[in-house]
Amino acid sequence: MQFTEQVARFRDYMPTEDRETFLRLVGRIAAEPEGAGSHLTYTTDTVTRSVWEDHVMVQYVVTSFYVVFIELDVYDASRGFNEV
Repeated sequence: MQFTEQVARFRDYMPTEDRETFLRLVGRIAAEPEGAGSHLTYTTDTVTRSVWEDHVMVQYVVTSFYVVFIELDVYDASRGFNEV
């Protein structure tokens, strides 16, 4: 697993319960990067995937050597986070 600088910074500063959700997602992705719970992010791209749980969403790229997390976000307008 590798994280972009943006993801690593957000991970370090996000609320505790969201961080726990994120770490659960990381565990799921580590076990099966192209699992049934993930979705292709773009129709013309077969390596960029996304997955979400509760209000936490991550996008990642699956390569032959690594899974690289490229985006992490929280969508929960009631707590002041991005609105979907």
